[in-house]
Amino acid sequence: MQLLWLLVGIIIGAIATGACWFSWSYAKKRRDRKFRKRSRHALKARSILSLKSWAQNVQQNIRQKHNNQFAEINSSTNDENERLLWKKIVELAPIGYIQVDQDNRFAVCNQLAANIMGIMNHQQGLIRKQFLLQLIRSYELDYLVEQTRSQKQGSQVDWVFHPAIPDPVNPVPQIGRPIRAYSVYLEDGKVGIFLVDRQEAVAITQQRDRWTSDIAHELKTPLTSIRLIAETLEPRVDPAAKIWVDRLLGEIDRITKLVQDLLELGQMDDGIETILHLSEVNLSLLVRSVWSTLEPLANRKQVKINYIGDQQLTWQLDESRIYRLLLNLLDNSIKHSPSLQSITIKISVVDSSLQIDVIDAGEGFPEEALPHIFERFYQIDPSRTRSGLNRGGSGLGLAIARQIVTLHKGTISAKNHPETSGAWITIIIPS
Repeated sequence: MQLLWLLVGIIIGAIATGACWFSWSYAKKRRDRKFRKRSRHALKARSILSLKSWAQNVQQNIRQKHNNQFAEINSSTNDENERLLWKKIVELAPIGYIQVDQDNRFAVCNQLAANIMGIMNHQQGLIRKQFLLQLIRSYELDYLVEQTRSQKQGSQVDWVFHPAIPDPVNPVPQIGRPIRAYSVYLEDGKVGIFLVDRQEAVAITQQRDRWTSDIAHELKTPLTSIRLIAETLEPRVDPAAKIWVDRLLGEIDRITKLVQDLLELGQMDDGIETILHLSEVNLSLLVRSVWSTLEPLANRKQVKINYIGDQQLTWQLDESRIYRLLLNLLDNSIKHSPSLQSITIKISVVDSSLQIDVIDAGEGFPEEALPHIFERFYQIDPSRTRSGLNRGGSGLGLAIARQIVTLHKGTISAKNHPETSGAWITIIIPS
C-alpha cells in the first residue's frame, strides 16, 4: 500500500514538473517572440532614421556644393565687374596712371600716362608684361618705385623727363618734359604711380617771371629820373615841407630796391651770370661785414648778434652772392626781433658740408606759411602772427636767398626754433 502511494506521488510530481516546464517554456517562447518583434520594429525604425539622416546629409552636401559654385560664379562676376569698372575709371581719369607688380612689370597704364611718357604702344606692353625700364627709360621713376616699395609708403618726385631717341641712326633732338609723379604702395609689392604733366604750368610760370622782369626793366629808368628830380627839389622847398620830400625819397628807395630784386631774380632765371666766382671766403669776416651794414638798423632796436663758429673757417663760395644772402636773412631777423634780443648765427661743418643757421627770437613762422615762405611775393598775413603787425617787405628776400643757395647746389629750409620760438633758417652748401 505504501508502495502504491509512493508511485502515485512520483506520477503527480512528474506531471507537476512537466506542467511547470511547459509553462516556463511557453512563457519563454512567447517572451522571445515579443522581443524579436520589438527588435524588428526598432531596427526598422533605426534604419528609417539612418536613411533619412543620410538623405538629409546628401541633400545638404549637394546644396552646399551648388551654393559654393554659385558663390564662386557671383564672386567672379563681381570681381570682373569691379575690374572692368576700375579699368574704365583709370582710362577716363584726367591724370596719368601706371601700376607695376612686384617684379616691376607693367600691370596698368592708361592712355594719358602713355602720352606723357612717350609710350607708343602701351597695350602691347601690358600684354607682354614688359619691365618698366623697357618702356620708360627714367632713372627717377625707377628709383621712386623702389623707394616706395622699400619704405611701403607713397612719395613724390619732380624731374624733367627726356624721352629715348627712337632711331639712334638718325637721332632727332627730344624735348624734355617736366613731370611730377606721386606713388602709392599697394599690397604684395605692387606700386601705383600718378603722373602729372607740368609743362603747361612751368610755361605759365616762366611767362609770369619774364613779364615781371620786363616790367622791372621798364620801371628802372623812370624811377631814376624821379629820384633825381626829388633830390633837386629837396634844398629848394620850405623846411616845413622837407618832411614830405624825405618821405618821397624813402618810397623811391623802397621801390628801387624792389625793382632791383626783380631784376636779379630775372637774371638768375634767364641764366645770366650764373657762373659763380668762387674763392676762399672767411665766414666770420663776411658775417661781420654784413652786420656792419645792418648795424644802424639793429641799434634802433638794441638787437645784438651772437656768432658761433670757427673764426678761421673758410669755404669755396661766391662772396658777393653769399653776402647778399646773409644780408637778406639778417635784415629779416632784425625786423622781426623784439627789442633787447639777440640774433644767433651758427656756422659749422657737418658731414663735409657747410651749415649756416640763423635763429632769432621773433614771432616765428605760422605753420601754414612754412611751405610757401620761399615763394616770390609771398607775405605772411599779419592776422596770423602773434604781434598782428605788418612788417612790410616785398616778399622777395627769401626767394632771392633760395636762388643763391640753389646756385651753390645747396639747400635752404625754414622752421621755428623750439627754444626761442623764433624763425630758424638752415642752409647747407656741399663742398
